Amino acid sequence: MSSPWITRGARRLSMLLAASALLGGYQQSANAAGLSLAQAIAISVQSNKDLQAARYSVEEARARLLQAGLPPNPRLDIGAKSDLLFKNEGEYADSIGVSQQFSIAGRLAHQKTVARVDVALALAEIKQAELKLAGEVRSEFYRLLTLDRQISLRERLIAIEQALVLGTRERYKAAEVSELDVNTAQLELQRLSQERTLLLSQRIRQMARMKQLLGRSATQDLELDETLPTDESLPSLAELQRQALSSRPDLRFALLNADRAQANQALARAQHWEDWTVGVGLEQGRQVIDGGPPQNSSRVIGLSLSIPLPWRNRNQGNIAAAAAAGAQADARIEALKLSIGNEVASDYAETERLQQALSEYRRNMLGVSARNVRLAQQGYDQGLVPVGDVVRIQRQQGELNIAYLNTLDQYLQALARLRSATGNLAK
Repeated sequence: MSSPWITRGARRLSMLLAASALLGGYQQSANAAGLSLAQAIAISVQSNKDLQAARYSVEEARARLLQAGLPPNPRLDIGAKSDLLFKNEGEYADSIGVSQQFSIAGRLAHQKTVARVDVALALAEIKQAELKLAGEVRSEFYRLLTLDRQISLRERLIAIEQALVLGTRERYKAAEVSELDVNTAQLELQRLSQERTLLLSQRIRQMARMKQLLGRSATQDLELDETLPTDESLPSLAELQRQALSSRPDLRFALLNADRAQANQALARAQHWEDWTVGVGLEQGRQVIDGGPPQNSSRVIGLSLSIPLPWRNRNQGNIAAAAAAGAQADARIEALKLSIGNEVASDYAETERLQQALSEYRRNMLGVSARNVRLAQQGYDQGLVPVGDVVRIQRQQGELNIAYLNTLDQYLQALARLRSATGNLAK
């Protein structure tokens, strides 16, 4: 007949083993007091230091637009002629004038058009950076959720294994089990402790990465909302592909590059005719005629017009280069559309397949594993199942839950990629 303290130890072990049957269902628990994914993305877009630095490119583009609309400054032309170093007869000619370049083919207007597209390109580039940042935040956020569940799983398994070690030691004292059984349970406990240590170390690195993305220092506290995304059915693939083609900032960037190429072609054709220069000036001078009477000073007003002739240089190289850039931009648009469609299709298929795998875990495998643990616990209490089998069955359940959490991590990462592929910034 078993002693009372053995009975108490077995009862405590029985309660913990029964609790282990619930391991498969704890993953959906939530800590709604922390930072949600949508809030984390919004904070990162607002506070990320790299993104803040990148936004200055928009101001640079706007400054270039301001400069592109400014005409050339007028030129002050001053001239002086004298025979002081030669005959020194008092002959001289002084002039002062103003000249101005004028665009006759709309060069300034075309330059402003190119600069306006550059502003739009800078804004689209910022949108690209925001979407990339949101994808990184989403990926790190989900990875932290699964890491927390992995750590929680190890802690639950450790508590169960500690009870098993305690009960096994008590039964060893009563000569009901061997030292081998005690060592088997103890080694399993140490293995789980080592796994938890590695996971905690990994979480420190992941949390530091998340704080960096949010623009926070490593010493600031950060609590995350542990709620997992709902397992709702995905929209149709065609709908997601249409959403991607209408929302992706990289496609918008490619379309703007095509617009810029067209604007560059118009500018290159306008520069076929260089600017004309118009000048107006006042000239005063005196001439000396040999053998003639002294001459009075005279003043004249002069007008000048300088017209560059497009003879050999008709800007044909720049025109051809702009045309080639336009063709290249159109080709890249088509290539990007194909790439986006394939990317969405690939991420969609992976997300759907992993979603089905998670459903199979929850519907069948985790429940069967929990029943095996209960049966092993009952057999152990009755002395029918050795402790080694209990350890093996517990490990099997733990490995099954670990495999489930690994699948969950892969699913969340695939879901994060799918949302980024469709241009989803908010969540």
